[in-house]
Amino acid sequence: MFSLFRPSKKSLRRKMKVLRDEAARSDPGAGQRLLEHFPQGAWPSIGDVVAAYHPLPGEIDPLPLLAMFACEGATTALPVAEPERTLSFKIWKPGDPVIRGLFGVDTPAEDADKVTPDFLLTPMLAFDAKGRRLGYGAGFYDRALQRLRAEHAVTVIGLAYEAQRVKRVPTEAHDQKMDWILTERAAYETH
Repeated sequence: MFSLFRPSKKSLRRKMKVLRDEAARSDPGAGQRLLEHFPQGAWPSIGDVVAAYHPLPGEIDPLPLLAMFACEGATTALPVAEPERTLSFKIWKPGDPVIRGLFGVDTPAEDADKVTPDFLLTPMLAFDAKGRRLGYGAGFYDRALQRLRAEHAVTVIGLAYEAQRVKRVPTEAHDQKMDWILTERAAYETH
């Protein structure tokens, strides 16, 4: 149902992609500053599996975080889009080769071992103070998070530019919330 007061997901995606891309152009070092604000309450332990994403143009870069966690003894991983429109996760550390996967997303080599993340760093187009995330619309992360949360405890941290914060993200029943939001300026616990 269309609302005059709340934008549809589709129109909000268009608007937020422009804002995100502007933030990325004006602050190319934002990913490095994520290290300064990573929440101590969500810090991985040695042996934990931390999965992130290989950034597409405009996305805030999680690779400095992955490099730091790998140096501190975490197993790091990237998502792989599966034909059933969900994600699996394979071991990868910064510096390892990548291959071009579905939708042009860089993924680990085909023979990389699959893992189940304890921590998942997700990209997004928009977020709000309640931990609601606006993704790209295909539902890959929502399906993966629903499955992961049913299997075991997983801490989900959405990564974004501060400019991607909105008053309220429109949601549907299947949309998964973030436990934390991390920007180049701050960390927000959402529960």
